[in-house]
Amino acid sequence: MGQSSVTIAPDVVRTIVRNTVLAMPSVRGLVDRERAWRPRDSYRGVEVSMSGDEVHIRLHLIAAQDVSLMELGKAIQAEVAQAVSEIIGLRVSAVDVYFEDVTA
Repeated sequence: MGQSSVTIAPDVVRTIVRNTVLAMPSVRGLVDRERAWRPRDSYRGVEVSMSGDEVHIRLHLIAAQDVSLMELGKAIQAEVAQAVSEIIGLRVSAVDVYFEDVTA
C-alpha cells in the first residue's frame, strides 16, 4: 500500500466539541458572536485551531447562574479534551473557556 493519510476537518472537531459541551447540564448555550474580526474557523461559539495532530479550542459559553464558573470551566476542559482525544484521536493543546453570560 502506498502512502496513505487520514485528514480530519475542523468542522468535525467543532461538532464533537459542540455536542460534548451542550450535553453538560450547567451549560445553557454557546455564544455565536457576530464580529467583523471573527476568525473564519469560528462556528457557533466554538473556535478551533489545528496544527498537525494537535488542536487548540476556544469556547464562548452561557452558563447556569447557580454554578461555580471555575468548577464548570475545569469540568468543560476535561470533558472536551477527553472527547476529542478518544473520538478523534487528536491531542488537545488547550481548551480556553470564556463565559459570556449566566442565566437561570
